[in-house]
Amino acid sequence: MYYILALIFSPKLDLALGLLSAIAFLGMGFFVYWEILRPYAAKTRPGQLLPPDEGDTFEVVVPESTRIYRFSVGQKFGNISTFSKAIQDDHIVFVIKKGKDSEDYDILINRSGPVLMKPPRMQYFAKMESNEKLESHEIIGQTASFRISDKITKDRMTQYFEIGLTSNFFMNKMGKERMRFVFSVQKIHPGIALSSKDKKGLYSFGKERSSYEEEAE
Repeated sequence: MYYILALIFSPKLDLALGLLSAIAFLGMGFFVYWEILRPYAAKTRPGQLLPPDEGDTFEVVVPESTRIYRFSVGQKFGNISTFSKAIQDDHIVFVIKKGKDSEDYDILINRSGPVLMKPPRMQYFAKMESNEKLESHEIIGQTASFRISDKITKDRMTQYFEIGLTSNFFMNKMGKERMRFVFSVQKIHPGIALSSKDKKGLYSFGKERSSYEEEAE
């Protein structure tokens, strides 16, 4: 009995438990920093709070391990963060699903805000339904375009972000042919008024006035 009690209250055991607790605490702290605080800081860093520019591109190669990739355009969050008052988070979401043994993909498109869509080889934009679907072969060397904003008037948008989606093939480091999807900010109409930034870090559509115009007033 004395031996068992001595083992339970052994200073060495207390030290070992203390070290294990410290390691666990440090590990949890590192996890919280890496997975929560670091991404949040990256999103809220002043240099990251600017809207995208026309011509910005974002490339996606779907991992073969998961065969699925989610790409979203939103207000403060998403693969493309617009920081626009007219856009909501997950305004438009693309879910790209890879075939099991091929480079064929289904592209499922969901919207939570107003969207006009122009499929490849089509001439005009039309209102997008709640859900749409494209197949990857439709956008090889072609572009599907999506205009997003807060309202549609008579099947048109007077101010919007225009997002393009196309694809092409490339050879990876293993010498295997893979498909690459390219999202782009094709157009911002009529532009972003950087002077319109509010307390939430959001901007309005508009054109910046030159100093000459301001003096003329």
